[in-house]
Amino acid sequence: MTGVHRIEMGVNGRVQGVGYRSFVAGCAARTGVSGYVRNLPDGTVEIVAEGDAADLATFLDAVEAQDEPVISVEGITISLTEPTGEFTGFDARFGDRKEEIFKRSMLALDLMKEVLKTEENLLAEQKKTNKLLEEILKIRQQ
Repeated sequence: MTGVHRIEMGVNGRVQGVGYRSFVAGCAARTGVSGYVRNLPDGTVEIVAEGDAADLATFLDAVEAQDEPVISVEGITISLTEPTGEFTGFDARFGDRKEEIFKRSMLALDLMKEVLKTEENLLAEQKKTNKLLEEILKIRQQ
């Protein structure tokens, strides 16, 4: 298996329940690596990928998900291991659907709370700005 390499990664951050496995599968499709991605019980995500060095480097850069608004990769641990050639494509592995739906629902609720808090803060700032503008207009009218 000349030229084929294998990396095993542990990814932490906000990476479960946010579509990260599908995102990683898309990265694999674009770079041509094979392997799998799955959630682990400790809240991290495991990625195993095989391919040539250049494709793996591109894949690794992509799975950092730099510009993704909901996914937040905080760290990636990488191990180089011997390639097995066992993969014919890339697989996003899922666990119990009911449990995954519940976790996603809870995360969606937390994200909605963040949005509402941000909106509340923006409205408070807008009220301050409006009050200042009213005071400025009063002064100018005098």
